[in-house]
Amino acid sequence: MNKKIIFTDKNQRELNRTLSGSFPVCVEHDMLSDFIKRTVLHHWHPELEMAAVLQGSVICQINGVSCRLEKGTGIFINTNVLHGYLPDGEQDCIYEAIRFDPSLLGQPGSCIYENLVTPVLSSVNLSSILLSKNVGWQKEFLTAIEEIGNLEQEKASCLELKILERLTRIWQLLYENTMEPALQTPQSAKDIARMKQAITFVQNSCHSIITLDDIAGSCSLSQSECCRLFKRILRQSPMEYVITCRINKSLPLLAEGTLSITEIAGQTGFQSSSYFTETFRRMTGMTPSQYRKQAALSLSRI
Repeated sequence: MNKKIIFTDKNQRELNRTLSGSFPVCVEHDMLSDFIKRTVLHHWHPELEMAAVLQGSVICQINGVSCRLEKGTGIFINTNVLHGYLPDGEQDCIYEAIRFDPSLLGQPGSCIYENLVTPVLSSVNLSSILLSKNVGWQKEFLTAIEEIGNLEQEKASCLELKILERLTRIWQLLYENTMEPALQTPQSAKDIARMKQAITFVQNSCHSIITLDDIAGSCSLSQSECCRLFKRILRQSPMEYVITCRINKSLPLLAEGTLSITEIAGQTGFQSSSYFTETFRRMTGMTPSQYRKQAALSLSRI
């Protein structure tokens, strides 16, 4: 069975898995092992996203900040927020994921949209919310996600109305409780600021030669402190992140199909096409050429 892949453009906006215009909701019962290397690559989209973990655990990264999700927890991700999912050790993760267009809650310009939807979409403090069944309203939120998943699998009668009913309830819970802090992490504000500086530097420079000293200097840390910061927040070393960033940047170039493998290797910071191919295969389980063919096939169906 072919593995699932998130295709993105050069700005990491998701290109596939578009929503239906007639009822813009996507309900997916996913296993992390369905994706290459059990990893959902970083991406963003204008739709809202929420997920509830049914079994196992997963590392969710929101704007470069990591949190661990396990059974009984989940997450709400606001529109246009960069996010991805990584394996938590060797175990798999089964989760219900829902994406929907906020216009489903009310047409832009309507009083519902302007008074109850827009404030959440535009809140700088609500890029995401970590959900737990130990919190009353969040338990109801997670239960509604699971109910939507069950309705979709059962192909229930009046399916769209029942999904919309639960999405409306979810939004009411969200709106009434947005004074709850957005995604909480044990990291200090200074650590987060330094992490963002380092990530920005790597993303802007990964097409050229980068050393650990360069990355450490970008966030005003020693090499050892920089390594600890990356391990603590991103759960990988600085140089591992550089490789991840280079591979991520190669994906839209491969999907576009206009450049050769050698040209893409050069534009994404790899010293040779053979090293690029070797690294790409190790990280994704397929060669760049195989990815290009699969991307062309998937995008032709959009």
